[in-house]
Amino acid sequence: MRHSPSAVLRLICAACATAWFGFQHSPAQAAVGQPKDAQCGSAFEFIGPDPAVAARAKASGQPIYVVANSSETQPSGDILLRGQAAIVKGDRQLNADEVTFNRNNQAAVATGAVVFGDSRMMLEGTSLAYNIDTDQGTIENASYALREKRARGRATRIIRTDASRHRLEGAFYTTCPPGKRDWAVRSSKVDLDFDAGEGSARNVVLDFKGVPILYSPYFSFPLSDERKSGFLLPTAGSSSTGGFEMSAPYYLNLAPNYDATITPRYMSKRGLMMEGSGRYLLSNLTGTLDGAVLPSDSAAGRTRDALFLTQSGSFTPRWSHYLTYNRVSDDAYFEDFGKGISDVSTTHLQRLANTTYNGDNWRVLGQVESYQTLSGTQPYRRMPQVMFNTSGFTFGGLNYALDSEYTAYDHPDQVDGTRLDLYPSISLPWERAGFRVEPRVGFRYTQYQLNRQLPGLNDAPSRSLPILSLDSGLFFERDLDLWGINAQQTLEPRLFYLYAPNRNQDDIPVFDTGDTDFSFQSLFRTNRFSGPDRQGDANQVTAALTSRFLSATSGVEMLRASLGQIRYLRDRQVALRPGSAASASESAIVGELWARLTRALTASGDLEWDPDSGSTQRSVVGLHYRDAGGLLLNASYRMRRELPNLSAPGLTDSLEQIDLSGVVPLGRNWQLVGRSYYSLPDSKVIESFVGLGYESCCWGARVVTRRYIRNLRGDTANAILFELELKGLTNIGNKVENLLTDGVYGYDRSTFGF
Repeated sequence: MRHSPSAVLRLICAACATAWFGFQHSPAQAAVGQPKDAQCGSAFEFIGPDPAVAARAKASGQPIYVVANSSETQPSGDILLRGQAAIVKGDRQLNADEVTFNRNNQAAVATGAVVFGDSRMMLEGTSLAYNIDTDQGTIENASYALREKRARGRATRIIRTDASRHRLEGAFYTTCPPGKRDWAVRSSKVDLDFDAGEGSARNVVLDFKGVPILYSPYFSFPLSDERKSGFLLPTAGSSSTGGFEMSAPYYLNLAPNYDATITPRYMSKRGLMMEGSGRYLLSNLTGTLDGAVLPSDSAAGRTRDALFLTQSGSFTPRWSHYLTYNRVSDDAYFEDFGKGISDVSTTHLQRLANTTYNGDNWRVLGQVESYQTLSGTQPYRRMPQVMFNTSGFTFGGLNYALDSEYTAYDHPDQVDGTRLDLYPSISLPWERAGFRVEPRVGFRYTQYQLNRQLPGLNDAPSRSLPILSLDSGLFFERDLDLWGINAQQTLEPRLFYLYAPNRNQDDIPVFDTGDTDFSFQSLFRTNRFSGPDRQGDANQVTAALTSRFLSATSGVEMLRASLGQIRYLRDRQVALRPGSAASASESAIVGELWARLTRALTASGDLEWDPDSGSTQRSVVGLHYRDAGGLLLNASYRMRRELPNLSAPGLTDSLEQIDLSGVVPLGRNWQLVGRSYYSLPDSKVIESFVGLGYESCCWGARVVTRRYIRNLRGDTANAILFELELKGLTNIGNKVENLLTDGVYGYDRSTFGF
């Protein structure tokens, strides 16, 4: 007995109008999108149920939609659908060459090019047995794709227990596109529980390029982006300080708002170190806690450990706090376990706790601060420090400001005590389209109460003085043709006068003040020192000129150049420590330059030139190239000579360095990355690395060899970093992303992939 498709539809719906497939999601789509990558193209498309059928089913409004080229009723009472047969229920859809439906037990058997899909999985197979009433079924010789994980695989059999749970037998999993199986996870049995958001597998083998590289009798994994406790894949590497290294991190999803990772780290030259990292997020604060302990370092013969805590948050929208605590077991900790130049150059570890309240036009901050000293002199502790700042506008366009602080300094060996610093000021800015003038009048008062003051010196010294300044500038612009480009050029001359009388400050200790590096911004500072312990005397005029070239159509800045110099009208008497006056009549000439030479190439530079000696004291020159094809090149030169008449020892070191870095595409999939950071006076590499990377749409591999200075004495260390990334699964090896981010200016993993 044959029926038309519409008659079959009515017959089936009458028999099973109350039967539902059980999935509560959107209609199935035609294909599952894989990780987006131009290298993969359309090869990532996974053929799913016919979207046209899904659209017609939705438009029909029927609880079950059935269609086929032909249908007939079998002697058993079953209905046989032939030719592009389809059954749609909610978000589920079944397509097959033939479907046999039993009205009594609500069972459907599909054969020949079977395709079944819902909002979670899409399946292809040779045959499917499915019960609409119990929502259970089995598909043989199946290919599958997971929507949320954007992954695919095959299984000899997939058993559907209910709407959420599935069992895969003889299965593999990969994120590589159909036709490629560069990596895959094989398992004898996989259980998926979508409601719980997790899966588990037994007898797991990880294959890469057809070669088994890892085995585990049991493995659990998330089916969504939600976190789940379990082992992460191990990492391995080698360095000259630790020898062969291997780590096996275990992730603990303790709660939705806090988690932790425990990592045993074995080093062949040192032993077993336990590392831990925790994160927490509460309603108004967030923090991280990291630590490590090596109970018995075979190389050093002692226990090594470290603890790092950072926390920030707010009590109210205006009231916030910040806390950091850092400690290591010994001065050589970062030499042996540091991860980069920044770690190696660490001389002090900060311990700070502060709280800040922000008013409408004022702010108050209270804090305590101390340091662990690894090398160099021990800084003063601030126990505590309270700062109050306010600024605003008043009548007649008059501006006011107040910077104030009270600090109690503590030191086991040096003169210590308290300092009160008050610096109120008023200014009257006057601006028009082509010029601006801003006179400012300030008064600085500083009072000390000292302990262990040197004999013959005042133990309660104070200092008070007026500070006067006049800042002025002009603004000119003109249109011009710049090599065929319509542009605007600006000319911005600026004059800055500063007056501060000399006050004898030899009785005042230096708690937290130093000389500042001389730069273009220094030309307009009211104090040549970095802190309140010294207020520089001044009677000087700064002359500076800035010019910009802008695109007339887009307004984009193409070039900016600045040049300036201070003319001293009298000798400077105040220094960090008692000494002779600075008698030069003019400062060094300082300049800045930035230029966009092409769409991809920019240049920048800073210069400090001493007219008395006729020599360059400081210079920084850099070139940065980045094009749309993924080529990134950086070149910079830094130089600073010993500067005369500076009393701060830290500012008298000379340096001359060259820094070259870049990422170079080698064809479609390969990249070369490298850096050479070299000290010319020492004829020594500060840091260098070179690496080769391969990137495809489903996996990537990177190997980097590195040489770097491991301590302040200049000793070097070598390391080899390897990383294998199986996209959609995990990384195996030492992550190189942080190394490249710190070492290659402009590097971004999401952009370059390496």
